Amino acid sequence: MDEYLRRHFALVDASFCFVAKYRAAPTVRSVLRVANSFGSSQLTRQNLVELAAIAPDLLILELPKTTFQSRSDDVFSPTPVSEEDLEVVTFPLAPQTSQRASTKRKSLFDAALKKNNDVVEGREQTKEHQVSTGNKDSEPASTDPKKTTTSFTPNEQAPFQTDWGSSVLTMLQQMDLYKNQIVHVERCSARQAQYRDLEPLQLCKQVCKALNKCYSIKQLYSHQFEAIEAIRRGENAVLSTATASGKSLAYNVPMLDMLLEDPNATFMYLFPTKALAQDQLKSLRRFLEAADLPLHLGATFDGDTPMKSRSMVIRETRIFLTNPDMLHLTILPQHQQWKKVLSSLSTHVVCCSATIRNPEAHFRQLLPALPRQSMRVDADAEANTEEDMVPPNLDFFRQRPLRVITEDGAPSVEKLFCVWNPEVAKTRSSLQVSSQPADVSKSSSAVLTPRKRKRIEDTASRQNPGEEEQKHEVNSSTSAIYQGSRILARLVEAEVATLLFCRGRKLTELMLMNVHSILKADPKTQNLLRRVSSYRGGYTLEARRRIEQRLFSGDLLGVVATNALELGIDIGELDCTIHLGLPSSIASLWQQAGRAGRRQQQSKQTQSVAVIVCFDAPLDQYFAQKQHAMELFQLEPEAVSLNPMNQRVLGQHLLCAARESALYSSQSGTAYIDSLVFGGLNDNTRITEDDEPAASEVNKVLLPLVKEKKLMKYSEAGGHLSYRVHSCMPKKFRAVSLRSICDENYTVVATSNTAVNDVAGGEVLDEIPGDKAFFQVYPTAVYLHQAQEYLITRLDNIQRTAFAKKCLQPLTYFTTCRDFTDLEVEQTSSHCLTCNRSEKLYGSNSQANYETTSKKRVEDVGTEHVNEFEQRVKPNRVTIFERREGGSGLVPEIVRVLPKLIEKAWTIASECSCPDGCPACIQSSGCSEYNHVLDKQGSLQVLDYLHSVPTI
Repeated sequence: MDEYLRRHFALVDASFCFVAKYRAAPTVRSVLRVANSFGSSQLTRQNLVELAAIAPDLLILELPKTTFQSRSDDVFSPTPVSEEDLEVVTFPLAPQTSQRASTKRKSLFDAALKKNNDVVEGREQTKEHQVSTGNKDSEPASTDPKKTTTSFTPNEQAPFQTDWGSSVLTMLQQMDLYKNQIVHVERCSARQAQYRDLEPLQLCKQVCKALNKCYSIKQLYSHQFEAIEAIRRGENAVLSTATASGKSLAYNVPMLDMLLEDPNATFMYLFPTKALAQDQLKSLRRFLEAADLPLHLGATFDGDTPMKSRSMVIRETRIFLTNPDMLHLTILPQHQQWKKVLSSLSTHVVCCSATIRNPEAHFRQLLPALPRQSMRVDADAEANTEEDMVPPNLDFFRQRPLRVITEDGAPSVEKLFCVWNPEVAKTRSSLQVSSQPADVSKSSSAVLTPRKRKRIEDTASRQNPGEEEQKHEVNSSTSAIYQGSRILARLVEAEVATLLFCRGRKLTELMLMNVHSILKADPKTQNLLRRVSSYRGGYTLEARRRIEQRLFSGDLLGVVATNALELGIDIGELDCTIHLGLPSSIASLWQQAGRAGRRQQQSKQTQSVAVIVCFDAPLDQYFAQKQHAMELFQLEPEAVSLNPMNQRVLGQHLLCAARESALYSSQSGTAYIDSLVFGGLNDNTRITEDDEPAASEVNKVLLPLVKEKKLMKYSEAGGHLSYRVHSCMPKKFRAVSLRSICDENYTVVATSNTAVNDVAGGEVLDEIPGDKAFFQVYPTAVYLHQAQEYLITRLDNIQRTAFAKKCLQPLTYFTTCRDFTDLEVEQTSSHCLTCNRSEKLYGSNSQANYETTSKKRVEDVGTEHVNEFEQRVKPNRVTIFERREGGSGLVPEIVRVLPKLIEKAWTIASECSCPDGCPACIQSSGCSEYNHVLDKQGSLQVLDYLHSVPTI
């Protein structure tokens, strides 16, 4: 009983401190609301009365001294005022909100509780004595609540912990812009750690010693144990667990164990970014140092590695931390220099493979290229028999078991997801504004002329000065960008370390400008300007490292970032994440939210908060509705959409592989390897008179390359067919960009007002991909960088440089580029026709008609082009296409689930209450025509018809 009373008092004490700290009246209702906001113990006013009865001098519930006047009946109150709204919780003996005062209150309560228990125990003994002596004239127990202890059943729940996350949400609810924007709160409970002992792994003593010395680890998480066990058995392993679950140990431990057994073994780690590789190198070298091994055994090999030291790195290093781009552009083309490393390659690790989204088709072809070279080095090129041509380490490529590990054994803090919908405030404000004329008209005559209505409205506005300013403020505050900025500014003011994720570079800079403006407007928060920064790709290496270090050390309280900080870079302790708009995938949502609450062991913090601020886009608004919000947290991570036989990408990598060694060559030892990597040519590889390779997938790519004189066919001994690079191909054709189609970047240089076109004297601000330069840094464009505005004065296409001039005065506008997309269908890969099918079975005929309904569905809807002068004839069709050349396999996946997509689109459009279409149903923020030609009723007719047809 005493323990539960102490927990209840600690809960009341923490809630009182939170409410009083933010200058709110600590009424009984407000204290109970904070205490019961998703807390482990649900308190009532009766609990407060019981606590006050135990310590009447410490805790007092009283009405304020102010005399409350009764309100007139014509004033509407949405909720009646109860005693809990007026009663105030006070602590006369220690009224402060400091930690010292809180400790004092708890000490006084413990003393009062002990004293109360002594009194109760004395009364029980007296009562027992009276009963034993037969005295029935004993005095009845007093009914004064201040002198007796009311017995009650304690709450049989987990021990109380201060619900910090709910306090943060309560703080957001107390903001002046809050109008019930929080539509859903999802509580993800904390997870306890699941451990496994080290003994079954039979690791060497030096590894166990290093684990204990470096990490104080004598046990492993269950997923680490399973991954290490699979690797030691020679299996391939895929580890997919939450952020900060110790995945790096899953490959560092078996790596170190194999390195100690074989000092000549080599390992290669592939990371998607150089920053992540640098971060992992620090922890790797700490692990090597704990194992008493030289630090130079682990090193990064990337674009930042000096040319003069690369030979030494190749010679001395055993663990290489690099990226796919370096593997593609340097290691594989120079495989002769890496012969010793490739021949001893034991394991290669792909870290954060889920983040490699854009170059997934390239990466699919690049991943087997590394073991292809390592096997070719081991193969005997002088072998005489076909069996001898098989590499000795072919097990590397055979169908070895794949262990998929998804059950997370690491502990995690409790996480609160808050879905924040600014559209709720917009709806409420529009209802309030639209209701004003109706209310005014009721007090006037039935028929109002425009002049009379204007006079009445002017009179009403004069009676309520400042109403127009308030309306303007409400309307401006309904933007998701504005409300996200206000939320971040409020959390920074409360010293809550927060990371805000944006979808693009320009939005990142715009958000930082808004947050700085909000903090600058209040003299009390102007000192926080330096503690809020932005982080995104394109910044110089020095700038990114500086921001990472400030965030890790706690100097920065708020950072506005793109998904560049979504990766596993250690950026210290964060309390909260804000997601401006739904992330691009469910995996990204959990990855970004996992950046907060990473260090449960080092911190007393047991919760983290993720606030999802929804845009007015259809997908955001679908999950922002109360009836659909819960679905967001029940969805599984998306399946990878990948087209492994992307002909353009496959053709590029076939040329790269042919440059390294001939394709399908028995002399070079690649015949069997390439059949596993790229697929077999055909069963009959012998050259005949009418030699034409079979129409396999790889041949569909090889034949055009031969016709284009990029490859040559060779006939080797024994009639084997091989392919080599054509002599007319340039040596630098390997410069195939893995990240994008365009591999040229433009540099943004800040120049002075006197030398606006001087590159040498300017400061490098950013690097922009060449395919985006004409859309972002064209002349007269407004360029944003670290909350500072610049004007682009010139774009030099020869030097690939954009010159920017710093704006001395704040601008009242920003720029965006308008483009026009013209789609031309070149060919049809597949189509459906109307046909009759006849089938004869056991002497009877059955016929079935199959009609092409898809085309008829669209042709049934009569349409006209908005431009009457448009002369080009186009069929009535909806075209779904990918911008990436060759495609990534996304469109076939869309075709597969098209009925479900139409059903979801029909649900969104039909449930939206807008009359003419809005961003939440049919409009698109990326529409180059600003949604002027869209019609909601027409959209509903098309969707209703498509939805009513059973199949597509």
